[in-house]
Amino acid sequence: MKKTNGRFIRRRATEAVAPAIFLIFMFVLMSARAAQAASMDIKEAIELTLRDNLSLLSLREEARKAYAFKLQADGARQPEIGLNAYIDNQREDQTSDGSGRYDNRVARATLSQTLYSGGRNSALQRQAVQVKSIADLSLIDAENRAVGELFARFYNVLLREDVVETERSAALTSEAHLREVTKMSELGLSNRLEVIRAQQQLAANRALLTSAEGTLSTAIISLMNYMALPPEERIAVKGELAAIDINGSYDGSLSSAMSGRADRARLAAQYEYQKDQIEVERSAARPKVALGASAGHLNPYNRTDGGDDTWRAELSITVPILDRNAARAGVLRAQAVEAQDRINIAQKDLDIKSEIETAWIELETTRENIGSTNRALELAEETLRLAEIGFQEGVTPQLDLLNAQSSLTASRLEHLRALYNHTLAVVALKVTEGDIIKWAGERDFR
Repeated sequence: MKKTNGRFIRRRATEAVAPAIFLIFMFVLMSARAAQAASMDIKEAIELTLRDNLSLLSLREEARKAYAFKLQADGARQPEIGLNAYIDNQREDQTSDGSGRYDNRVARATLSQTLYSGGRNSALQRQAVQVKSIADLSLIDAENRAVGELFARFYNVLLREDVVETERSAALTSEAHLREVTKMSELGLSNRLEVIRAQQQLAANRALLTSAEGTLSTAIISLMNYMALPPEERIAVKGELAAIDINGSYDGSLSSAMSGRADRARLAAQYEYQKDQIEVERSAARPKVALGASAGHLNPYNRTDGGDDTWRAELSITVPILDRNAARAGVLRAQAVEAQDRINIAQKDLDIKSEIETAWIELETTRENIGSTNRALELAEETLRLAEIGFQEGVTPQLDLLNAQSSLTASRLEHLRALYNHTLAVVALKVTEGDIIKWAGERDFR
């Protein structure tokens, strides 16, 4: 009876535990799927950066400044209307006959309209368009450069992940070699020195692995910070380092940059803005014509006045005669800035040509490096294979085997860096052309 009860109790316990185990398994499975889903590729990273990067958010506020400038420019052409009213009350003799002033009530509406401002208002209207264009172009240029920086940080994470895997593989190889040498030492087939060498190799590989893991963590933090993601909302990245094929030529890239670079277009808009600024400064020395009118109710203290309503209309013409060179000085400063803007455009053209040429040289260099490092990696893999066979057969010294293992790890790391540098070269070219966002949207990075 006791045994039966024991089996019954164990069966009930098993039945109670089984659903809990199932729930735990489902929770772990769902968590793994959620973690897998919570990852982003480079296109998703671009979308997040363009939306949330704090520097870009700040630049978008420039559009509001441009709108404020337009409101000011539009208002310069509109009439100005104002209302004025006041009342006072004082008791004292104010007239020769001794009558007392008890109160004074005034209400007045005024209207003024500038008919001619010396060209200032027309120049401000044109500048309003240019200010909006400058703000838009500044944002486009910043987005282009921000995506280029994002590529560098994103692919740096992928590089560091591959470096960690390479160092982990090297550490596992060293562990296997240490076990093999230790076993051979126990059988008298190797000496104590060979065991110590294997231990040193393993210790060095583990140290490099730890360093690689720390560098990876730093790269992830840098990427998340750039996308304005707090640590608790960190998202894993997905992608791979691979050689990116790109078509084109120096002439094609130069043409694209000259016509599509937002920073060059911004300088051109700034130059046009400054030309109108010269007109604004010149307007200070030109005649100005204004029309004004006012009407209101006046209840003065003098009881002998016959009426209360007043009105006034005037046309004023102001002609500056001598302003102590203020207008001329303003014009000279504006002309100097205009000349600087023109020089900046010429310098930008030279910079673009140099940047395009440098980008193509770097692209060709990194492309050649990929082929060289890939060949070196193949030779290192074959060298290690032969060294392992020779060591097992007793014809290859242990030092040659350890050197082959280290050489393979170094070759893998060099090849990874070559792939990363080639990716950065391609990105630099597209940033220089000014169309990296469009290029990234059209490319499949899987």
